[in-house]
Amino acid sequence: MKKIQILNWILRSLILLTFLATCFSVYIFISLYNSPPIDYSKVFPAYLPYTTILSGALFLVAMIYLQLSVNLFIKQGFFNTKSSGYLKLGAIFLALFGLTDITIATINNAFKANYDLLDYLNNNSSHIVTLIVTIGIFIVADIIKSGVTIKQENDLTI
Repeated sequence: MKKIQILNWILRSLILLTFLATCFSVYIFISLYNSPPIDYSKVFPAYLPYTTILSGALFLVAMIYLQLSVNLFIKQGFFNTKSSGYLKLGAIFLALFGLTDITIATINNAFKANYDLLDYLNNNSSHIVTLIVTIGIFIVADIIKSGVTIKQENDLTI
């Protein structure tokens, strides 16, 4: 149970850091929007602030749902229906986060003159790992849901 509590604190820290980073992105976006007209398109694409805020928000929501699930593990034990549902919602938002960032990188890479597949895979390796972790979270959620069913049947037979 100590490891679950450590995971709970790590997720809380990630939530705080993600919230602060998203707020900082919004602040930068607002300050760039209110600055004198300067052409920032040579530095970064015009849609980059929107995608950064979207990615941050998706990751923040995913971490909140995963933290809620871990918190329920601590309070109610491993086999409860709510934690399984929160795990699935967290995995859905984490998958959306990974797919959004891969899509953004694909759009950015499509406009480059020299398209390099290895460079593209190198830049997206963390997002591909995020999708693999998401599949693992879905599997754990299904195992917990099956465990709830087995626990209920076991309680009825005794």
